[in-house]
Amino acid sequence: MKQSVIEATHSFCETILCELPQKTATLGQYFYGSAISLLENDVEHTWYLFFEKAVLDDIAFNLLFEENLCENDLDDLLKEIANQIIGSAKVLLEEKYPDNTYHLNVPEFMGNVCAPFPIDLQDSHHYLIKNSTFVIAR
Repeated sequence: MKQSVIEATHSFCETILCELPQKTATLGQYFYGSAISLLENDVEHTWYLFFEKAVLDDIAFNLLFEENLCENDLDDLLKEIANQIIGSAKVLLEEKYPDNTYHLNVPEFMGNVCAPFPIDLQDSHHYLIKNSTFVIAR
């Protein structure tokens, strides 16, 4: 599952931001977050997506042709990002493991989240893109 999420993240960034994300050890402090559950054979895996505002601004401009999103629009944008990335991972998993069943739940907006994150993350991937950081984790 992890590899499918990484592939989907790279694909999303390359398509929307025209740049591949780079792994990073350092992170910013202030993020907006969303959470989405992907069920594999009825086992729930919750993925968390945390983005610095500058990354979200670039995504909003390239995806929606909008700038300076308000909180409600950030809510929608983060849920859409979660749907696109984890939804793409779901498709990759279904192709690779056709005997398994996969189901994607509705994403949730977590609002403004500060690092260190208040959630115990087992599998965390830190990225740098366009001089801003984001995290995909479960």
